[in-house]
Amino acid sequence: MIRVGMFIEDRYEILEKIGSGGMSDVYKAKCHKLNRFVAIKFLKPEFCEDKNFVAKFQIEAQSAAALLHPNVVSVYDVNEYEGVYYIVMEYVDGITLKQYIDRNGRLPIKEATSIAIQIGQGIEAAHNANIIHRDIKPQNVLISREGKIKVTDFGIARTTTANTISQDILGSVHYISPEQARGGQVDERSDIYSFGIVYYEMVTGALPFDGDSTVSIALKHIQETVPPVSELINNAPTSIVRIIEKCTQKKPERRYQKMSSLLADLKTALISPNEDFVVLEPEATENATIMMSARDAQRLREEGTQANQRRIVRQQSADEYETFNEFDDAYDDDYDEYGDYDDEYDDYDEYDDYEDDAYDEYDDYDDDDDFIDYEDYNKKKPGKKEKDPARKKMDKIILICGIAVGIIILVVLAVVGAKALKGGCGGSGKRQQTELIEMINVKDMNFVDAKAKLEDLGFTNVEAEYVTSETVEKGKVIKQNEAEGSRIAGDTKIVLQVSSGKEVLSLENYVGKTQTEAQSALRELGIQSKITTRYSDQVETGKVIETNPAAGTQISKDTVVELIVSRGPEVKNATVPNLIGSTEAEAKSALQELKLSAQVEYRETSSAADYGRVVQQSHAAGSTVAEETTITIVIGVEPQTEPPTEPPTEPPTEPGGDEPGGDEPGGDEPGGEEP
Repeated sequence: MIRVGMFIEDRYEILEKIGSGGMSDVYKAKCHKLNRFVAIKFLKPEFCEDKNFVAKFQIEAQSAAALLHPNVVSVYDVNEYEGVYYIVMEYVDGITLKQYIDRNGRLPIKEATSIAIQIGQGIEAAHNANIIHRDIKPQNVLISREGKIKVTDFGIARTTTANTISQDILGSVHYISPEQARGGQVDERSDIYSFGIVYYEMVTGALPFDGDSTVSIALKHIQETVPPVSELINNAPTSIVRIIEKCTQKKPERRYQKMSSLLADLKTALISPNEDFVVLEPEATENATIMMSARDAQRLREEGTQANQRRIVRQQSADEYETFNEFDDAYDDDYDEYGDYDDEYDDYDEYDDYEDDAYDEYDDYDDDDDFIDYEDYNKKKPGKKEKDPARKKMDKIILICGIAVGIIILVVLAVVGAKALKGGCGGSGKRQQTELIEMINVKDMNFVDAKAKLEDLGFTNVEAEYVTSETVEKGKVIKQNEAEGSRIAGDTKIVLQVSSGKEVLSLENYVGKTQTEAQSALRELGIQSKITTRYSDQVETGKVIETNPAAGTQISKDTVVELIVSRGPEVKNATVPNLIGSTEAEAKSALQELKLSAQVEYRETSSAADYGRVVQQSHAAGSTVAEETTITIVIGVEPQTEPPTEPPTEPPTEPGGDEPGGDEPGGDEPGGEEP
């Protein structure tokens, strides 16, 4: 049972479920060996015991792994874990085209056409590898965040040499081609029909057919004409209307026969949207009179192409057909594409079920001189007797026999000639262009050496497709489009995916951004970061001061970018010294050395030893304070001495007088008279 958080083969960590289909579930995972995200598709447990389903699942991986194109999801690995089969694919971070249409509705014509071209290029790459997708729908088209379009889910893809799907109608019914809905032969034109429906939905924002059941919708694809785009949107560009009309024709032969032709018209439509340059094949109507010019009649007689002769054989009566059955069998052996007609041709081919009078239209002469009927072209010579109908019929049979025998002889001669040519090349030392060469493995080789080695083998068209790689050394081959051991012609285009080294980008300027903003931006680019802090008087706390490497430097995705973040202004501390007993000058000097300020106070003290010295400090010795902190110190001083204050003394008053001294003998003044 697959669950989030588990590890597969000690390599892939399952992160989340991102999708589910009829046969498989898809999970996002991380490859810890290569350090990248991948998508892993697990075959559902109920199908793992079914050998047919397992085989189909493995074919999907092999088919998709052979594709190497920017518009196709790459396949990295296929394996089995505890009985569960899985495929490891490229992880595309984005949404499906279906989600994009649901979100935005009808897309602008230019945008829809640009998307269609990228889808078509992916499908063309598959067709060139003989792979039919068989399930083209918006759900299988991914749009990355960068706008890159990728086709995915080759869950029902098979090579064109595989058998038809017969009773097993696969794919989504809203986009299924008529022949696929009938269980008929499916080829490149079936993908083109489904592509046309997808393009229709992008342009109009709606599906052409809907119903109550898948059967009713499938029947509409078989029986009903796709409603014209012009009925849903006003002023629809002529070229777009015609391209979609040609893609969605009921009969494959009336559609684009190759994706390259469709892409050419789409690119022209981008430039000239209102120009009517799309060529639609005319639809033949049963039993209608078909007029042809003399030149066309002559070409029909002279060329007798394989397709026309085959159709003539189909038009014969049952007895005539039996007559040439032996030639028909031989013809089918080498030209099987004209044999084994499916039910779709029984019901819809204008050449089926014709009676012997199917060519009666040639019996009616037209008055127009420019056109004559088939019989009129063979005018009777004067005097020549007209052949009876039986003889004419026999002549036609003989003509057909001759053509069939001629074709068989040409095929035999071609096979014999090819063998002789191959045998003649054995001792010449030179390879002929028609000789098949066995492909070798050039993975991990230097491209120059790989190309030289392939050219030595006889390959003449070797190209490099450069892609960035975080794991493969620059210049070495990562992948090759032709598998080792396959036998291919020497002029086959060999595309080697070559590493251009690690992806390089220019580091943006994150100075002044917050730490969170810078880390988030780097994470979106897939780049890791580390944080270093630094004090700064100019840069606000929490913002980036600088980066290492500096902004503008070319870096790869495995570079770890250092973000230097501001801690704000630096605050320095100092330890308060013991100042008790120091003189005032000593205390001030000690504080100044520590970048601390001194504030002095004086206080009387009774101790003569404390006179002029610090007796107290505001911060205890050994405590930590910030620089420039003010420390208050108290200096002891001697107490101040003042004289005692007493009232003045009055002289004593003696009897005998009012004034001091009284009346003394011998006079009135103190001291009396001298003796």
